[in-house]
Amino acid sequence: MICRPCASRGLRSPDAAANARAGQLSTPLLAVDGVSRRFPGVLANDEVSLTLQRGEVLGLLGENGAGKSTLMNILAGIVSPDAGEIRVDGRVADLRTPRHAAAAGIGMVHQHFTLIGAMSVCDNLALGERRVGGFLVDRGAIARRAAALARELRIELDLDAQVDALSVGQQQQVEIVKALSGDPAILILDEPTAVLAPEERAGLFDLLARLAAKGTGVVLISHRLEDIMACCDRVVVLRHGRVVGSGAVAGLARDDLIRMVIGDEIVPVERAPAVPGEAVLSVQDLVLHRANGTPAIDGASFTVHRHEIVALCGVEGNGQSELVQIVAGMQSPDGGTIDYRLRGSPLIGPQGVATLRQHGVAHIAEDRLRHAVLGDLSLADNWLLTALFPRALAPHGWLDRAEAARQCTAALRQFDIKARDAMVPLAHLSGGNQQKLVLARELHDEPPLVIAAHPTRGLDARTIAFVQGQLLQARDRGAGVLLLTADLDEVWALADRVMVMSAGRLHGPVPVGSTSRHQVGHWMTGPR
Repeated sequence: MICRPCASRGLRSPDAAANARAGQLSTPLLAVDGVSRRFPGVLANDEVSLTLQRGEVLGLLGENGAGKSTLMNILAGIVSPDAGEIRVDGRVADLRTPRHAAAAGIGMVHQHFTLIGAMSVCDNLALGERRVGGFLVDRGAIARRAAALARELRIELDLDAQVDALSVGQQQQVEIVKALSGDPAILILDEPTAVLAPEERAGLFDLLARLAAKGTGVVLISHRLEDIMACCDRVVVLRHGRVVGSGAVAGLARDDLIRMVIGDEIVPVERAPAVPGEAVLSVQDLVLHRANGTPAIDGASFTVHRHEIVALCGVEGNGQSELVQIVAGMQSPDGGTIDYRLRGSPLIGPQGVATLRQHGVAHIAEDRLRHAVLGDLSLADNWLLTALFPRALAPHGWLDRAEAARQCTAALRQFDIKARDAMVPLAHLSGGNQQKLVLARELHDEPPLVIAAHPTRGLDARTIAFVQGQLLQARDRGAGVLLLTADLDEVWALADRVMVMSAGRLHGPVPVGSTSRHQVGHWMTGPR
């Protein structure tokens, strides 16, 4: 079956659609039969069954915690099922490890990166390369294959760059190239478009269509209904670990999918008009150069006031991530000043993380697994990670772990975090519940300045509404919020003013009510 939105853009060919229909009559490329997996206190997958045909793009939808990532981690050999059977091309598959999954022809692009930051892009691509013989790695062959894939994806890939020096979007692109380098028969993508610009997203969909035309089976996990409607033939919806619906995408309306995903209505985010107060953050003539000498930030100036949300937009790699890291104290600029007016005396910066934390700067990091949480630690221990000056948690100079557990337990209830108790390892939580914990921790002391970098990226509709509501409440309590986002819907839902980074230069900020999406999009994608 051909998806009408894709057909209009030429993303799926009639031959590919015919192949997918013919596959329905033959042995499925992938068959998942009654798979279950339980974690402490959570039944993540409950007798899940689905099939994937050759040449088919299958969408997998569901809220955070619905069991999507657990199911895909089972297929990738990362997690073992407690019950059920998995067959690839009609044969029972041994998926004990990622290497077994790769040997079975399953490749996966993870939502959270599996790259080694201290190594180059090319060396990361060489890791686990099964086609390399003997003891020598043919780096030239790997580089040629990666360059060819990058051209297909229509992305620029610097094979010699160190991964730590790449933006989040660039790292996601490396992950996609890495997964495709093994020529998998089945390709699983977990939220692959979350960090991609619109033109990169279109290029990815075009690539998936070409892979499907060659007979590759593709599973696409996405919280964006636009992704599912744009390139998938069928969709399977999970809720609370069970399959609650499925069908041909062309036969389902957007509202049908929303009802299957959430089960009931989402309370809309209510937004009162802003009444800005005094400035809590003033940035003047900020400059930062990359290692190669090119400007990452070229003379940026702006202010954030109490009782307002200022959105910072831009296509990945244009300097906005570096700007946020500087303001949060994680990186030093090459020039410019930052004036913080938080709690007590003014601070003239830049300043380090510890000083900013002490004076009330909260930071919801762009990549929570690298900069905000530790998966192996309990929720209570993660609650303590930012407690650098915790009077309530260390009244006599010693950390009161019982008080930390009490605070964390209260946050679990207040923020509806699905966890048995505060002693559960954070890695056992879904991505949405992890993000809720970070949000609860950062907003706990009612900070005067909140820096929120992509706070709703990769979350489901219900959790997005909850997070956005919490940011609006922080604004209404008197916080100034600097919001880094690539989602223009989020800008118009939350922001009072908006500014755009393009090639290191800042456009705005301007009141959201006095501009348009077209103008913001022009700043984001126009000449640089």
